[in-house]
Amino acid sequence: MSPESADALVILRRMARGHPGASSGEAAAFALLKNLEDGTPVDLGDCLVRLDGCGRRAVLQILLDLAAGKTGLSELR
Repeated sequence: MSPESADALVILRRMARGHPGASSGEAAAFALLKNLEDGTPVDLGDCLVRLDGCGRRAVLQILLDLAAGKTGLSELR
């Protein structure tokens, strides 16, 4: 896993909240992490809209590293 992806995961984990009172951005980060860990379906476009700038950058960094082969899906679980 690239250092950038590791940092991005830390950011998403810090943001993620799965409780009923969580903000939309917190819930989006939680759904994205759940998708990466369990392989459950998630609406990526909807989640990106609900995240703040840091969260969007983290998701895009992970996607770029996956596409470039710097990070593997198995490393995200």
